[in-house]
Amino acid sequence: MSSSGAGFLMMMACAIPAFGRCGAADEKALRLVSERWKAGYNNGVAAEIGALYAPDAYYLTQHFSDGILQGRSRIQAYFQRGIDAKFQIDAIHVLSIDCSGNLAYTVGRYESTNAGVKARGVNLLVLRKTGGNWLIVAHESAVPDATAIRKLE
Repeated sequence: MSSSGAGFLMMMACAIPAFGRCGAADEKALRLVSERWKAGYNNGVAAEIGALYAPDAYYLTQHFSDGILQGRSRIQAYFQRGIDAKFQIDAIHVLSIDCSGNLAYTVGRYESTNAGVKARGVNLLVLRKTGGNWLIVAHESAVPDATAIRKLE
């Protein structure tokens, strides 16, 4: 590789910050997203949940056949159906948070009660800081099939 090519790669590597520890204010704001999400769901106000997503956000789930919703309004309507069915989020535990510039991700575990049935699952949120606010741009939610659960070694 030429020295100019190596210099360009070095410059690019320096321009893209690595994921790492978030500042205290960002970590607090990112944890608050999950708290606000749970509160909006349990209060039955899907618009409060929708406001946490970027307008062009993606929601990915194994709960329905297509598996992917795009756009705040479709995501909000999906959660409204859960609210209407009287589903409840019992707990959200954020396990990990990392930041890189205006991007961040959180990994969490949640517990819910859906039509009287307890469920546990995991969430992966990718967030982008826009106008000083962290908005969800991608949300993966998974509930394991109880018959397929195996212990990790």
